[in-house]
Amino acid sequence: MALHGVRKPFATVVLVVRDAERRIVRSLESALNQSFGSVQVVVSDCGSRDRTVAMCRSIAERDIRVDVIENGEVDYAQAFDAALEQARGDYILAMAQDDWLAPGALAALERAVKAHDLELAIMALSVDEPMGSGGHASHVLRFSVEPTTDAEAFRDEVPLFMNEGILGFVRGKLFERARIEGLGMRMGLLGSQTAFMAAYIEDVERVGAVESALYHMDPRLAGIDAETYRMHERDHECMLQLAAAWHREHDEALMRAIHQLHMRQIIVSIERVYAQHGISSIERTERVRDIVTAPSTRETVAALGRQGRALGFMYALIARKNILGCCLSARFAQLARISRLPIGRSPFDLVACV
Repeated sequence: MALHGVRKPFATVVLVVRDAERRIVRSLESALNQSFGSVQVVVSDCGSRDRTVAMCRSIAERDIRVDVIENGEVDYAQAFDAALEQARGDYILAMAQDDWLAPGALAALERAVKAHDLELAIMALSVDEPMGSGGHASHVLRFSVEPTTDAEAFRDEVPLFMNEGILGFVRGKLFERARIEGLGMRMGLLGSQTAFMAAYIEDVERVGAVESALYHMDPRLAGIDAETYRMHERDHECMLQLAAAWHREHDEALMRAIHQLHMRQIIVSIERVYAQHGISSIERTERVRDIVTAPSTRETVAALGRQGRALGFMYALIARKNILGCCLSARFAQLARISRLPIGRSPFDLVACV
């Protein structure tokens, strides 16, 4: 018997998927099995070649709260925008296909939103990292800050969020749909998740971190190509433009956070070159050289100076343009990851650089 959905749900969960058959059921059920009925789930498919669509449609036949969109071969932004068109909820909760919601997460979000009239709610994040023993280690990131009530108060808190990289992606965030529509925001027009976030928060006032709403993230390490790194450069420029729009170019805490995030993206990007298969060692070296010598990399090194040393040994190699050293360090990081050895880096470095 099909479950009947509400006419105007509190939240629409947006799931953009592609070839997600391994974990999509867990993701869907984590949203549908909440002790909270006022939800719509929109699955927006990007041309899956496995059983993802069939599995989602099977669930949709039994639960009217689920809508499935088949977009064909489109990118993430186009699929996200298609889901927004189908959304009926007052709020939009973005999820990634391999992630899942902890029990009670939606109810906690609703309480926080209603108590503080939030325009943006930021969930607590958990990364379950595989360990050498075969188990998992959970790393949880929570922000113990009071909800903000005006734009300047929020901007004062941005360095805290920026340091962890969470303002660069949409998952684990609850957005006010009326605000998205009022601003005419579409990710396809803006160009990236970071640009979407920047446009949304430029004039936002009421933002809250909801510690009791836990979002589980998958920390998979993907490969990188030239276009991916160029996207990171564009995203970095987007954040610099946001600081300028706020007239905070001389806010030391904010600018340091923006450049630290970019350097973390640079470091992870170099390591991802060595996680990629099918390219020669010469090509790997040239890709690392392109990243290290890029103008935005050199500007970030100049901005961070000696403070960048806190980011680890790789920073010193990048600062000195030691290409061979960067390659060897990336190779070591790859071997440590394969062996599931601790390498002294937060798993949030990976999810902040997707």
